[in-house]
Amino acid sequence: MARTDRASLRGRSAAVACVLAAAAALAGGSAAPASAGWDGELRTCEAQYGSERYLGWDIPTVVLARGSTGVCVRELQEELVEAGAVTGTDQPGFVDGDFGPKTYAAVVAYQSRYAVPGGADGVVGRNTWHSLIAHVYYE
Repeated sequence: MARTDRASLRGRSAAVACVLAAAAALAGGSAAPASAGWDGELRTCEAQYGSERYLGWDIPTVVLARGSTGVCVRELQEELVEAGAVTGTDQPGFVDGDFGPKTYAAVVAYQSRYAVPGGADGVVGRNTWHSLIAHVYYE
């Protein structure tokens, strides 16, 4: 084999090795969602109300509390179920898009269990969104 052919082959081999190493690194340490629940509702919520990068995660900017309704509340309720903040007897019919007493209780339980900064106030703002999204989608 000619010297230029060997150099070319070495160069291509090095390039392939770099690509494979990069792919392996991305596969092992990527921020890909762990949950099959990574669906359109979170993205719809973010599209309707905006999102921000907070502590490394994209989170909705909407603040939810008692009386809130809609797609963002449905997403919140799905995440609370996924995170185990909703007991078995409360699960049927829990995801209804209405931030009522059961959702409030589940939010307070989640905030307490995971020591969400800001305390267990039943309001879903930056800290609670961040914690839920990190917990549900990336753990």
